[in-house]
Amino acid sequence: VLVRVDFNVPIKNGVISNDYRIRSAVPTIKRIIDQGGICILVSHLGRPKGVKYSEVTQDDDLRRRTLHTWLKERGTGKTAYFAVLTAEQKLEILQKSSMADKVVGMTAKDGHGKTAMFTHLPEDEKKVLLDELTAKMRQEQEFPQLRQYQGFEEELSLRPVATRLEELMGQPVAFAHDCMDAQSEVDALKGGDIIILENCRFYSDEGSKKEADRMIIAEKLASYADYFVSDAFGTAHRDSATMTGVAKVLGHGAAGYLMDTEINYFSKVLGNPPRPMVAIVGGAKVSDKIQLLENMLPRIDKLLIGGAMAYTFLKAQGMTIGKSYCEAGQSFTDKYGEKQDIVSLAGALLEKAKASNVQVCLPIDHICHTECKATDSPLVTTDGNVPDGYMALDIGPKTLQRYASEIEQCKTAIWNGPMGVFEIPTYSAGTFGVAKCMADCTEKTGLLSIIGGGDSASAAETCGEATRMSHVSTGGGASLELLEGKLLPGITVLDDKQ
Repeated sequence: VLVRVDFNVPIKNGVISNDYRIRSAVPTIKRIIDQGGICILVSHLGRPKGVKYSEVTQDDDLRRRTLHTWLKERGTGKTAYFAVLTAEQKLEILQKSSMADKVVGMTAKDGHGKTAMFTHLPEDEKKVLLDELTAKMRQEQEFPQLRQYQGFEEELSLRPVATRLEELMGQPVAFAHDCMDAQSEVDALKGGDIIILENCRFYSDEGSKKEADRMIIAEKLASYADYFVSDAFGTAHRDSATMTGVAKVLGHGAAGYLMDTEINYFSKVLGNPPRPMVAIVGGAKVSDKIQLLENMLPRIDKLLIGGAMAYTFLKAQGMTIGKSYCEAGQSFTDKYGEKQDIVSLAGALLEKAKASNVQVCLPIDHICHTECKATDSPLVTTDGNVPDGYMALDIGPKTLQRYASEIEQCKTAIWNGPMGVFEIPTYSAGTFGVAKCMADCTEKTGLLSIIGGGDSASAAETCGEATRMSHVSTGGGASLELLEGKLLPGITVLDDKQ
């Protein structure tokens, strides 16, 4: 069974910082292997440049040698490269680095742990420094670690995901280094085995605008399996080889348990939800949420607005917003191809909400600072106006109290977009407070609480409230488009066969 999963998780230096999407796929994987099936997992990770499959297969021997070299050298790393340099070269690099102040007065002969210092530099900085040295030395053959490999990028490999899945499943997980050349690895599997194919986006055909290119990938991947299951709601809005092409080739497509759960919860919200229903909408831009707001207004009873987009609405009401982010002077092209001023459009949305008997709540106080940086003494406004020279970066305590009161009166809550810059602790109280209120109401009053993926899901995970919600979506862009009323290609391609 070929399963399209969404293992697009944050990985830095081989360490996965949030494995929620991997954990969410476990029930589907377990169902397949418990019945003696072979589970073949395919996913993307990040946005690699990729290479066209036709280009690397023109010279098959070259492709194989390129991949072999990449696999052979991938583990050597930047620090290992630095370690074999001369003392003079090491010092030269450190003098150009962000640690330059720590090597002032140091000589090449001094044994002060130059390699240990290099280890603490950010990975991007290491790459820039070593690239510069390699270009200067013209010795790429001696130091191959920095060579560019056709389509393959070490930092976007799914190998760390295979390691984490082994831990979650309690059994070995095989790994195929090339999703388009995995037949031998698949043939070696037996019932109950699991294999992850390398990042499908290492081939640019995966998301090509040309269906013929996408089908080349789809046909190859389909050849590995008898059945296709899609459990990647997070990319259901993409018309790609792995999301729609494989189902077309095999003539069927089944929804995995995660996909089924996502569809069921969003169906409740978009269909006949328990009422009253509140939508909590945040984020930076009104223009990013216009279609969502227009589609949801006829379906909801209350609308709570936060995040930077709130300041555009406040400006439309004549409030002062200081240096806060605002889309004043910007335009939005509507579905009829006509451009509309964003501030005017925000005012029109408020009027539309009033006409639909939807209660709209905007911030009545703010947490502010002169710049978007942490501070021990932020300004808390007394009302909805922001003083000149300040920018609002989170909803204030009175707003949070009011929003919590509104949520407590509802039976359904859908949340998309943070209330402030929650990544900075100074401005996290609004976002985390909304998450806690939703979680408390879910447990105490049976609130149907749904978080629409993206930054809202990250915030709920960060503050530890995600597990107390009814549902936390794994799809940011997909959930947004679904709430906008759009058909998702990765869902429409699936059928109702058992």
